Amino acid sequence: MTERKRMIHHLAVSSALSLTLVAGSVVLPWMPVLSVAAADTTSSNLSIVAVIDGDNYLLSDGSIWAKSIKGPWHSQYNFKGITKGTNNHFYGWTEGGQVMSWDTVTGKTEIVDGVNNAAQVAGNGIILGRDGKIRLADSHRLDTPPNNIKLIDGFEDSYAALKNSGDVFYYKSSESGLGRRIGNYPDAVSIRQDGVALAVLRSDGSVTLHDLLAEESPKVIAQDAVSMAWQGSSRTLLVVKKDGTVWSCSRASGFAPEQLTELSDIREVTYGPEGIYARRNDGSWVLDNRQNVTAFNVPSIMELKLVLSKTDAAVGDKIEAQVQEVYSNGYISSRPAQSEELKVDPPQIAEVLSDGSLKVKAIGGAAVTLNADGRTAQATLNGASEEALTGALLIDGIVYLPVQSVFKALGASVAVNGNQFAITWGKDRIVLNKNSAAAKINDQPVTMKGKVQIADGQTVFPAALLTSIASSAKVSWDARYKQAVLNVNGSKVTVQSADTQRLIKQGEIGNLTRLLGKSYWINGYSGAGDRFSKVTIADINAEKDPYNRTRFVVHFRGANGKDYPSDQMTANEITELLSDSSQFFTYSPSSKYNWSASTWTHIQNGEVVRGMTKQQVLFAWGEPDRKEVSRQDGHVIEVWSYISGNSLDMLGFGDGVVYEIFSI
Repeated sequence: MTERKRMIHHLAVSSALSLTLVAGSVVLPWMPVLSVAAADTTSSNLSIVAVIDGDNYLLSDGSIWAKSIKGPWHSQYNFKGITKGTNNHFYGWTEGGQVMSWDTVTGKTEIVDGVNNAAQVAGNGIILGRDGKIRLADSHRLDTPPNNIKLIDGFEDSYAALKNSGDVFYYKSSESGLGRRIGNYPDAVSIRQDGVALAVLRSDGSVTLHDLLAEESPKVIAQDAVSMAWQGSSRTLLVVKKDGTVWSCSRASGFAPEQLTELSDIREVTYGPEGIYARRNDGSWVLDNRQNVTAFNVPSIMELKLVLSKTDAAVGDKIEAQVQEVYSNGYISSRPAQSEELKVDPPQIAEVLSDGSLKVKAIGGAAVTLNADGRTAQATLNGASEEALTGALLIDGIVYLPVQSVFKALGASVAVNGNQFAITWGKDRIVLNKNSAAAKINDQPVTMKGKVQIADGQTVFPAALLTSIASSAKVSWDARYKQAVLNVNGSKVTVQSADTQRLIKQGEIGNLTRLLGKSYWINGYSGAGDRFSKVTIADINAEKDPYNRTRFVVHFRGANGKDYPSDQMTANEITELLSDSSQFFTYSPSSKYNWSASTWTHIQNGEVVRGMTKQQVLFAWGEPDRKEVSRQDGHVIEVWSYISGNSLDMLGFGDGVVYEIFSI
């Protein structure tokens, strides 16, 4: 056959071919993810209507279950029927007449281009149109296409066709339109072939067998039949009779019928690698694996999982909540949670929004519970603050915290009335009074270890009060960094003091903290702005170099607010750099030397002109390579030489002022 045309549509071909496909917990990249209106696969009124094998079967809502190397997947099409081809290919046709194939190894899907009137597909992509004509799924058209066809049955690349006239034809090669006439059965209701034999089921229930290899007359091998199917390549025909019994007719025994006593009340059968799949009269299916009969059911949801886009989030963050439904066959579908399905405890930590997402409102840990389809799932959410809380104090050995910022960060509301604070924290109500150690928790009086007071411009309270409100709350003082550490509802909250940042930075960069905030003016140092411009050391960060050694990066901030990071250096290198006057000045040259604007322009451009002083030359050209000093008539004469490669620049000074410039 010619190579199939592969057209993977990333948009719906029609409403009938819209789908939602998921394999395991991962959406496969080849699958167009489009939501469709289809029946819930967990609904009790769904049933299996056609089976190819244990992984590929059709449901009553037109959807299919299938499986690839990436796991099982469920697609919601409006399929009318499905069939197995060769080389791991499967085919399905929709109510709208379109045809699609899928590969159970790679998982790739293909929409058969140009087909919109399919009535049936059989074998390796042999399509019967509603117009009674046959074509192939790979778009190859037959040289002499059969027409007026009523039914087809395929086995690999061969197929049989029942015409409206009752003539039955067998086609050995699907690439040829020429067929072999087998017989005439105007009352035929079904035909089945396996490449070497062909069976015809007639309206009177008789089954007539044609041996395609031997020159033998056709013979009737069964009566009262309602359906039939070949048992793979074993050359055995399975026949279902009106009384619900199943009979096996093997070529090896001359097609003499033998009852499969383990099966009863059966309407139809199909054969898969796992055994015989049989549909009972009540619509249920069973699998007969070597006389071991078990139920074969629609996959059901076994477990719900609640997956949050973040479990550790900052106050103000929006968290997406996804519901994962784990099916009995290992399939995992994912959908957004609905707001009515979610509950947060304690509720002050996060708010459930109308779209089913969560908004973090406060610091602390919370349990997010999902209730759906009679099942429950839970996830933990920890709220934190991206900005450090400040205002912690240690007074006479007692840890104090600011009333307003701490309680609000914990999700409480604080109402101030004069000297009184009325606080609502979840289900608890707290009343505090300035300059008093007396408090109330849920109308019960409590005496704190210290009084509510004003310190450093804000009202603070003894932190131990929190342990009286929430049994899980713990408060400790971090002496190293002079900060309070709260553990509330499973989350850690740090409240810094006025000294904390300095101590943290000192622990990071040691004695280099003495340089923070200092200003310098650039001389020879490059990479931090223009020469003579002012820079301030905004920060110094500790980093690891490629050899895992601690090195430091100085962040210079220019007058324009721009950050200029240095290279990684040791602490000694930083000290030497900043103390080297050839690199930095510790003063503003323009303020110290009140020279004209033109003089500063010459210096900036590295130019020396007559009339410049020695200090101005030093700024423009730096120290000379050689100096010669003499006196003439009471005047001091100096010659400065600057040697560079094959060039020589010489300056003549008279009484400290340039009067001659030589270049050789």
